[in-house]
Amino acid sequence: MAKGASSKEIVKNKLLEVFEGAFIASDGKTIRIPLIEDGEALEIKVALTAAKDLEGSGAVVAGGEGAAPASPVIKEVPSQEEIDNAKKMLERINSF
Repeated sequence: MAKGASSKEIVKNKLLEVFEGAFIASDGKTIRIPLIEDGEALEIKVALTAAKDLEGSGAVVAGGEGAAPASPVIKEVPSQEEIDNAKKMLERINSF
């Protein structure tokens, strides 16, 4: 079995469960998720591949054995200077 095959199956099944109307495309390799955006129908195409390298923190997301690492959550409180700079930028943007 190819590396990541069982993990891809877990993710595929979860996507099909979460997104109503999602289906395996005619190519048998991608998942199509039908949505409506601005009154128009569209499909988001999802291709699942196992990454050769890890970018996440290594923490495992819910889903059991074989689940992918979760991306690290970075929660940093902005400094007062950053807050002031953001306010100034918004004032300049709103003045146009």
